[in-house]
Amino acid sequence: GWNSPLNNPYAIARELTEQTRIQSMTESIPRGEEVAGYCNGSLTWETHYLKPDYFLALFYDDTKEKTPDPYTKRGLKDCQAWIFKYDRRHSRLSFQARNVEIGNKAFARLAHHLATE
Repeated sequence: GWNSPLNNPYAIARELTEQTRIQSMTESIPRGEEVAGYCNGSLTWETHYLKPDYFLALFYDDTKEKTPDPYTKRGLKDCQAWIFKYDRRHSRLSFQARNVEIGNKAFARLAHHLATE
């Protein structure tokens, strides 16, 4: 059904990002670092802290993608990746960008910019 993580990797990515956001309020996390991970068989999710209120989530099958890297075009090859921004006014995560929509090159550039600017 709809709740299967295979059908809806976005839902897990969002949930993990929300946990990461809460963690980032109490811990100082280096920018661009992986924060949390979740596995279901070979399916892997991870979140990265970009800067205050900005987070990145990555989803991949570790049988296909051994060294995912959301900051390079090549590292995104077999991944789905999202950037979320926490909207303080509405107290919720809002979706900002997705690699399958804007392309891996543009996504990697945006992620790198947010993590380093």
